[in-house]
Amino acid sequence: MKKTKLCILMLPFLLLGCKSNNKTIDPTNNEEETGYIKENVTIGFLCMADSSFYPTLQSIITDFKAVEPKVTVNLYNPLGTGKYAMIEKTVISGFYNEDYPDITQCYPDNVVKYLSKGYVVNIDKYLSNSEYGITSDSQDYIESYFDEGKGYSVEGTYSLPFCKSTEFLYYNADVLLGLDLSSIDSTINEGKPLDASYLDNLSWEDLFETLCPAIYTYNESLPANEKIYVKGNESGIVTYDSDENFFITLANQYGYGYTSIKENGEGSVDFDNDGMKNLMKQFQGYRNKGYLQTRGTNNNEYVSSLFTSKKALFTISSTASNSYNYNRENPFVIGAAKLPFAEGKNDKSINQGPSICILDHHDENRSLASYLFWKFMTNKENCSKWALKTGYIGIRESTATTEEYQKELDITGVTDKYKISVANNLKKITEASGNTFTTAVFRGSSNCRTNVGKLLTECLLTADLDSEIDSLFKSYSDDAKNYLK
Repeated sequence: MKKTKLCILMLPFLLLGCKSNNKTIDPTNNEEETGYIKENVTIGFLCMADSSFYPTLQSIITDFKAVEPKVTVNLYNPLGTGKYAMIEKTVISGFYNEDYPDITQCYPDNVVKYLSKGYVVNIDKYLSNSEYGITSDSQDYIESYFDEGKGYSVEGTYSLPFCKSTEFLYYNADVLLGLDLSSIDSTINEGKPLDASYLDNLSWEDLFETLCPAIYTYNESLPANEKIYVKGNESGIVTYDSDENFFITLANQYGYGYTSIKENGEGSVDFDNDGMKNLMKQFQGYRNKGYLQTRGTNNNEYVSSLFTSKKALFTISSTASNSYNYNRENPFVIGAAKLPFAEGKNDKSINQGPSICILDHHDENRSLASYLFWKFMTNKENCSKWALKTGYIGIRESTATTEEYQKELDITGVTDKYKISVANNLKKITEASGNTFTTAVFRGSSNCRTNVGKLLTECLLTADLDSEIDSLFKSYSDDAKNYLK
């Protein structure tokens, strides 16, 4: 069996548990063997588990050893900023040194690069295996999360869901729940005070053309010491933490083009269209009225700071980063609602968060052991444990049914505002899985994503957008097309 050299060559990184556990098989040992792997094998998992998540992942690895005693899993965690870029760099450089992990966390664009070099295992044969596949409980796995792994230009499944997330509309529940705006606009919530159900069913038009104007007017009527949010050039009633996701989500919800894959497998850049241009004008109008800020318009700083400092009442961000929205010094309860949707269309939010892929070492035992470890990590109990510890969405429908998860949802008698906020997020996560969408993945798709984020920011900030919008769209579209070549 070929030994892994990863723990020797990855000196720039923090190596967790990196040691050889290869043992000599004793033919006189009559102890009954368990597990599917019958020969000692060591696999490396290059992942993003930081110090707060590491104990949970390490405990899963320990439990896996009891199920597959012949398999040793070594955990690796890169140091420094831009960790996903560092993971990709480590993997690709490792291809040339024959020193790369068996499992690595990834985004689709990473997988495209690994696929182009022929190093990714097609997992279909494992998923469909009658003994250790997922056919018996496939209905429990959330199908939309598997779609991403099948969305490459090569037929097959090349990545598996692990740390999935989407985006929610988070709001200051202490201020907004019970707020009566009927004297300003009697159509809001049928003239009743705001409640969670109303905020959970907002279209973009409801939010920016009805609710925000009423909130703005109400706030203006209050004395300076009673304002419900701090108004200013750097504030906005609603904030969005990702300009890229904002543009891509709008394109998908309204049915306008973003990207696609041609019949020959090549990528297509489709976002230069009249529909998206009109939307950019529409949302610039919302910003000009003081209703909207994004990370791009906030000097590329996370807008969670505006939300926590009460310079905004709503913030749209990842379900896995809700803790950043909480103000521990001046706390308020955070409510969680689904993302606003296009008027008259289905509600959708982006499928995000890293998956994992299995890299090919031309060793069936290592590939199978890697798959079996993923399957163990994502059984019902471990899915639930991981979701509770990290804030990521469990990739099984049954994730929230465990006793531990249900305990966290029960806030009877709880007064701690942080615990209530966490419970609100966890409860909403259990409802989020069915409405996520994925985007086409191809060589250059990551540059499309970067470009539309910059494009949205420029559209929101450009003074004379009507005269410049055509050239802005053409410039970013042409640049994205260059990467296809």
